[in-house]
Amino acid sequence: MTYPGLPDQQNTRPATVKPGVAVGILVAVIALVAFCITGFAAPGFLLRKGPGLSLPVPTSSPATTTSSPTSTTESPTSTRVSRPRITPTRNPATPPAQGVQVIVDFLTKIAGSDKPGAIALACEAQKRFMDDKIDSLIPLGSRVQVTSVNGTSRFVLADVAGVAKGRSAKGIVISDLKADGGFCVTTFSIRTTG
Repeated sequence: MTYPGLPDQQNTRPATVKPGVAVGILVAVIALVAFCITGFAAPGFLLRKGPGLSLPVPTSSPATTTSSPTSTTESPTSTRVSRPRITPTRNPATPPAQGVQVIVDFLTKIAGSDKPGAIALACEAQKRFMDDKIDSLIPLGSRVQVTSVNGTSRFVLADVAGVAKGRSAKGIVISDLKADGGFCVTTFSIRTTG
């Protein structure tokens, strides 16, 4: 029975994929996957054998090389050049003396019980936290000194050790370069060890 204005429901069939098309798509996907796997498993299989282009070996470098390039002849038409192993040697940068001095001055103010003087050496954004941080980590009167320094032209990280809260303590103090070219104490972390 049909109703006016409604489509005929007896002749509707769901769309199906023909078996031949599905098999063809499946075969194409399998072939593509096999090609990609082979390309990654054996990366040279797509390249032809024979003479090819070799990349030039760098002639100068800021790093020190530990070996020199060697070449081996495989056949009259091809030569393989092995690349030298490059081991960079870095000279650690000497931290700016002004950044180290700010840390030394900060620790001196703490040892001399000068909390306002120590807080004055902190960076502006950190000053509001310094009062509580000094009380909890390195109370006034603590004798802590710089043991080693690292850093760049923009910051100094100092390892410190000494006596805080009547016990052995060690930690770090960091100073950063300010916009005006001076340094200020950014943060510190000192823990008692004994």
